[in-house]
Amino acid sequence: MIQNSTLLETKVYHKRHRPKAHEFSHEVLYLMLKLGEDELLKKRRLFSINRFNIFSLFWQDYGFEKFNDPADYVKGILDEFKIDSSKAHSIFLLTMPKTLGLGFNPVSFWLCFDSNQLLRAVLVEVNNTFGQRHSYLCFNKDLEPITKLSTIDRSKVFHVSPFCETRGYYEFLFDIEEKKIRINIDYYDDKLNNDKLISTSITGKLIELKDGNLAKYLLQVPIMTIKVLTLIHYQALILWLKKIPYIKKPPKPDRDITDD
Repeated sequence: MIQNSTLLETKVYHKRHRPKAHEFSHEVLYLMLKLGEDELLKKRRLFSINRFNIFSLFWQDYGFEKFNDPADYVKGILDEFKIDSSKAHSIFLLTMPKTLGLGFNPVSFWLCFDSNQLLRAVLVEVNNTFGQRHSYLCFNKDLEPITKLSTIDRSKVFHVSPFCETRGYYEFLFDIEEKKIRINIDYYDDKLNNDKLISTSITGKLIELKDGNLAKYLLQVPIMTIKVLTLIHYQALILWLKKIPYIKKPPKPDRDITDD
């Protein structure tokens, strides 16, 4: 299992199945950050936390309250939802780092592993382009380990795309291995018919978090960052041209975190 902070070279794939098929993919650099490795990370010249750098993370960009210790923040959420926070022996944040202070994260993942390095819970943090945020707390019944065969359903309550209604459910799958990661997020807009509307996957291989590997992305990542936002709006234009109905933004849900 993953021991330390690392980088993840990923391919993000997205497909809408109906009423007219539409799919695309793009490459993105993710960071798999192990919480509590501050001293180790200080040795990286091109990466910083809460400080401007070529690559950086700022805790103010995450969560629903101000916090200094992200591990305490995540464990507090687990406690709030009656999940034994001792199961979160080690916590990783899978996210896209900012580049020169710029970036947009459609989705990030707080991955909670127990002392045996088994995945027990995942807090999926979603941002939309309207400046709103919501999280889906994923775990198995009785807190059984989450394996590559586990699928976890959560009701869709948060507006992301203006071409999808806020109904139905997501099906999450997490396949976290030592050298590669695969996360699937499939959206079904009709619970009765189990009819999939959208397939999304994030797949990639892990590489060492070191300045040499970061330097390879000095020119690529700024383009990637711009590309993510550009693709969101470009794909929206394509769907509009295909006459997919446009749905106005509904009110934000009353609660910040969904666990059912």
